[in-house]
Amino acid sequence: MKRVLFIYNRHAGKSKTWASLSNIINAMTEQQCLVTTYPTQYRGDAGDAVVRWGSQFDQVVVAGGDGTLSEAIAGATRMPDPPVIGYIPVGTTNDFSKNLHLPSDKLTDLAVTAVTGVPKVHDLGRFNGKSFLYVAAFGAFTEVAYSTPQKIKNLLGYNAYMLESVKNLPSIKPYHVRVEYGDDQVVEGDFLYGMVSNTTSVGRFRNFPPGNPDLSDGLLEVTLISPIRDVKDVEEFSRALLMSDPSILNSMLTTFSASRVRITGTPDLTWTLDGEAGGTHTTAEIEAVHHAYTIIHGK
Repeated sequence: MKRVLFIYNRHAGKSKTWASLSNIINAMTEQQCLVTTYPTQYRGDAGDAVVRWGSQFDQVVVAGGDGTLSEAIAGATRMPDPPVIGYIPVGTTNDFSKNLHLPSDKLTDLAVTAVTGVPKVHDLGRFNGKSFLYVAAFGAFTEVAYSTPQKIKNLLGYNAYMLESVKNLPSIKPYHVRVEYGDDQVVEGDFLYGMVSNTTSVGRFRNFPPGNPDLSDGLLEVTLISPIRDVKDVEEFSRALLMSDPSILNSMLTTFSASRVRITGTPDLTWTLDGEAGGTHTTAEIEAVHHAYTIIHGK
């Protein structure tokens, strides 16, 4: 039998999720898995649990939101022989799961896929020495993901983010940044929002960043959004947020790919890493870690 360490964040998602816990475990057991369960006890514990016990199992399965998965993979990459990670997304936005071609939202189907799906190698991001799974971002809306109370997230789900974002539109301000990459390439100017990512979806925006990025090519995608100039731009931002359609903002986007980026900004430039608070950094050294971990895909 395959020995599986099942790590889950009981605070992620809605309360009814964990009423199905026995069904989730049973679904994996029916696939000839011997499942050991562990509920995380504190922020960062998913990664610590992988480091403590991951080498004793054939595979690790993580259930939670993007933050829980990010913690687990950060832990796996600290190990000399990282375990394969399966993912059951039960968070508020579940951004990263869009990259994995998972079969459905049914928890038992997701559990089966987590132990029987296709393992694929992905790159990881590194931000001033700290790993991130899929996005490091600054500017407009980035605080919404971690400042919205968990009870409101669980009650309203993704709509909680959108309502907060639209409400904050009139007060957002641009940041002046200098972005260095490649062979002496420089972009400098004022931007409302910037991100360095390795994903095909951010905030349920499909094809954002544009171009269907390859998650294992050793490159990260840089996306910068120009400042709002007038009422028309406010309207376009609102429509883009509420319709989850980033193409509405194409005229305001600057995008490119790079293996390494340095972003220098003002002393109050605050970052998020995978939707969690990432601290204030005047300079951010960001790089891709090529083929850093293996995760299960649906196909």
